[in-house]
Amino acid sequence: MSTRIVIIGAGGQGLVVADILIAARMREPIEVVGLLDDDPTRTGQRVLGIPILGGIGSLPDVPHDAVVVAIGDNARREQITRDLEYRGVRLHIARHPFTSFASDVAAGPGCMISAGAVVTPGARLGPGVILNTRASVDHQSVVAAFAHVSAGATVGADVSIGERTLIGLGASVMSGRRIGADTIVGAGAVVVHDLPDGVVAVGVPARILRRVGQAG
Repeated sequence: MSTRIVIIGAGGQGLVVADILIAARMREPIEVVGLLDDDPTRTGQRVLGIPILGGIGSLPDVPHDAVVVAIGDNARREQITRDLEYRGVRLHIARHPFTSFASDVAAGPGCMISAGAVVTPGARLGPGVILNTRASVDHQSVVAAFAHVSAGATVGADVSIGERTLIGLGASVMSGRRIGADTIVGAGAVVVHDLPDGVVAVGVPARILRRVGQAG
């Protein structure tokens, strides 16, 4: 019997997750029922042939077994996920079949892992983590809840990435580094030193530009 899945969010991340789940049907019995999005102009449209059924609040009226919260904004994704968990909604791990996962990798509920992602032995992914196309996480690293490792980014061994942190496109984090929560590592940056909570770091090597939320 197929697992009926609803995707929360019909933007860019929703598109990516729809593609992941369509591909995943080759290895797991799933049915993508539809997407939910709070933009009323999207209702009735389709994403890769999957219908947008209405707003997020209509979830109780849509038959489902699990959901994927496909919201790119880390804080918003956490907020929606926590609310759904409180209501007893089950979260599905969306993993593209063309990924490389070590047998002992621990991935939390609601993770989204795109094509080409590589995760090696002993690594851990918290709930709601996004690994985009060709992102890699090396052995014994920890990517905490609702963090996002962007396409082509490389995380070395024994790295710790804090909750809701964003590792930008093509960025690299050297082995053994610690990055705090709510931090943004810019595209193409190379992190060679630890970074605290709530900062924006850019460049090679990555240097702190400002605090998150502070005018640049």
